[in-house]
Amino acid sequence: DRVRRNGRPSTLAPMAKQAEFIVGIDLGGTKMHVGIVDREDRIVGECRRKTRGDGGLDMVLDRMVEAVDRACDDAGIDFDRVAAVGVGAPSAIDHPRGVALRAVNLGWTDVPLRTLLEKRLDRPVALDNDVNVAAWGESRLGAGRGVSTMLGVWVGTGIGGGLVLDGVLHRGHFFTAGEIGQMVIAASAPPGQRTVEEVCSRTGMVNALRGLVGRDEDSPLARRLHDAKRSHVGSSLLAESYRARHPAVRSVVDHAAERLGLVLANLATVLSPEAIVLGGGVTEALGETWIELVRTPFRRWVFPDSMRRCRIEASTLGDHAGVLGAALQARDATT
Repeated sequence: DRVRRNGRPSTLAPMAKQAEFIVGIDLGGTKMHVGIVDREDRIVGECRRKTRGDGGLDMVLDRMVEAVDRACDDAGIDFDRVAAVGVGAPSAIDHPRGVALRAVNLGWTDVPLRTLLEKRLDRPVALDNDVNVAAWGESRLGAGRGVSTMLGVWVGTGIGGGLVLDGVLHRGHFFTAGEIGQMVIAASAPPGQRTVEEVCSRTGMVNALRGLVGRDEDSPLARRLHDAKRSHVGSSLLAESYRARHPAVRSVVDHAAERLGLVLANLATVLSPEAIVLGGGVTEALGETWIELVRTPFRRWVFPDSMRRCRIEASTLGDHAGVLGAALQARDATT
């Protein structure tokens, strides 16, 4: 394989004996974020690219390698100073084999992603689920730092979770621990309104709003909801409409937070975590308003009463959580 190093073609360079940097890759269904992480856990170079999963596996791999090159350029380093690469992918991961079992957004099934990247980059690669690495980043460097048992929940286009139990990332026997979004909360509800993700994610909230906001309403939200060419409603517009006290948005967001708080209370009753960290686009856009909306039902339903002391906090690493968590996993695997 030939890749680009600092803007020029070259063969893959051998790893330097004193390599001091780790690459972290947060691979999403639509976007990827690559960071160069130094020994002090600082991101010193970055690159963001569209994933373009519709172009097939090879195109995604090519773009990942290109993004690593560009991140190295941004950091002002040669790739031979990189010791290892960590990747968080939107899929359940067979961790021992390094296989992405099913990445729906990318159309992948049983893809040996770790081996494929190791061949292209000539570096050890650590591979895990994208929310697992984000939760691990928060556990080690962010809102969960110093906490031995933590639940991380990322609320955005969908909903995913990660579990840190007694200081160890818990993947489960079938590698699917943390699939909070697929929990059923209303089995008798109509299709599309039964799971946590269908009700509490941004996608779920926007789908609910399409049935509540009329086409004749004169608002940025209504125009975006009903514009066939520009129908995407992002978390920022959702938050803006909530703060403007749009009645339908208030109703839908409040209901989503109520359901999520109930689910977290049930999980906390079982797991007894010290902290729950919320991340993702919805959390970032709504901020402390969203956190408090979730805390209220959590405290009402959690058992026993002592569990009300469980902290529910927003991610402090933001969209860097995945990059940092992936890099930390790679470092741990190679030291």
